[in-house]
Amino acid sequence: MSRYALAVPLLLMAAVGASIAAPAAEAPAPAVADSARIEHEKGPYLIGPLTREAWSTFAPELAPEAASYQPSPDVVEALAAQDRDLRVVCVLGTWCSDSRREVPRFWKVMETCDLEAESLEMLAVGRAGDPAAQAWEESRGVASGYRTRYGVELVPTFIVYEDGLELGRIVETPAVSLEADLAAILGVRATPAWH
Repeated sequence: MSRYALAVPLLLMAAVGASIAAPAAEAPAPAVADSARIEHEKGPYLIGPLTREAWSTFAPELAPEAASYQPSPDVVEALAAQDRDLRVVCVLGTWCSDSRREVPRFWKVMETCDLEAESLEMLAVGRAGDPAAQAWEESRGVASGYRTRYGVELVPTFIVYEDGLELGRIVETPAVSLEADLAAILGVRATPAWH
């Protein structure tokens, strides 16, 4: 028997022994929002992928806006009856008064319609032309910026996707209400209670 023929079984036994002794690999951790705080002469803001918790910690005054918003019960009922796999990308500015009003209201719409919190991806952008914001986006591989990537001019912009296709947008302020505009994008008919 050659020395190589003896070495192969020994290597196999060592490999099997090592795989038994090695701890099992852990499942990858879920993605965590990677936002950063930017100091600006007009006040600090957050930039990057954002969780509701991170923004609420940064701006606790958002909670009353979400709590006080009362979506139309008829539209909510019609939306809640939908069993669709939606994804919503919201490009927003934590410094923007429209974003500070509409995004917490959208959280309330999602809660009342039983939409999964994970279906909302929030991307905070900096103030237009802020070099610190541009540098942060470039350092994260978003060289063109979130505005350019998603074709956004005004914030907040809610982009509704289903099966990877964009169905529609709610830009800056809703035409009717967040829930009614979402229903229109989804082709959901709801009869208001006052009819």
